Amino acid sequence: MKVLKWIFIVILASLAILILIGFAMPKETKMTTTEEINLPPAKVFHFVAGFVERTVWDPWIKADSAVKCTFDIVPGYIGSKYNWDGPVVGKGMMLVDSVVFGSYILNQVSLMPGKFIPEEWEFTPSENGTSVKWTITMKSGSPFGRLANKAFSGIIQKTMNGGREALKTYLEANGVLLSNLTEIGIEEYPAVEALTISAVVSQQEVGAWYGQSLGKLYPAIEAQNLQPQGPPFAFYEGYDPSTGKYTVTAGMPVSAGGKNAGDIRLMKYKSFLALKGLHNGPYDELSVTYGKLENYARENRIELSGAVWEFYLTDPADATDPTQLLTQVAMQLKTK
Repeated sequence: MKVLKWIFIVILASLAILILIGFAMPKETKMTTTEEINLPPAKVFHFVAGFVERTVWDPWIKADSAVKCTFDIVPGYIGSKYNWDGPVVGKGMMLVDSVVFGSYILNQVSLMPGKFIPEEWEFTPSENGTSVKWTITMKSGSPFGRLANKAFSGIIQKTMNGGREALKTYLEANGVLLSNLTEIGIEEYPAVEALTISAVVSQQEVGAWYGQSLGKLYPAIEAQNLQPQGPPFAFYEGYDPSTGKYTVTAGMPVSAGGKNAGDIRLMKYKSFLALKGLHNGPYDELSVTYGKLENYARENRIELSGAVWEFYLTDPADATDPTQLLTQVAMQLKTK
């Protein structure tokens, strides 16, 4: 009996020591890993916040070949969910809690109902692209929870380091687009009157020129007491491969009664058929959308005229990030 008594005393003493050690340890245990990725912050941010190809680099998911993942992506990122269920990693969910586009993400990770672990990402411009900082914070008020967090932190840190390396390798090998193309189809566009300005410009010049042209068109619409009848557009035609320049028209559809004024011309466009698609994302990735639409036309034996319209459905001033910009691209069909 004395032996059992001493064993019991030793166990109680050990528990007391563990409790004291646990209470002496911090409530929070942070695991942080950093990496330099040779891409702009906006692209790295979008890849992580939008759960783009998350399964190709996520170190926990890659460890479970039988895992099943589902994604519920929300425009603007906040509220997007990533769910997984596998024999090795178990069942869990990640929710995008808050973001600052291009610089910060806070995700909440749930491994059991009602319990959340914060996962934070910080993206800072660096000389070669982006400095990425990934932090997971485990919290506990109990001494045993603090001890457990400390015990598992080394394993989690090692796993995060592997995920960080896989993220860098994938992104630098494959890149990432901020845009996507939806709503592809043939559509008939109605006849329209528009106040316009035209010029022969290169692709590099068109952005600045277009902004200046709209700066002239809006005052002209107001001066002529007209009402806008649709979104602003750019109309591309007459590409010259020897100079790399287009004839580009900046236009605003308006109510009847418009007239010429200086370099502003009233144009009356007839209705036309076009292969159209909705470009969701920044303007500098429109060339990718063009390529996809041209491939679609070839695969479906659709004859294009070479004339292209871009209708700008989103005011850039209202977009908090470039992924919210909507541009309808309409590639005019050949007339028979």
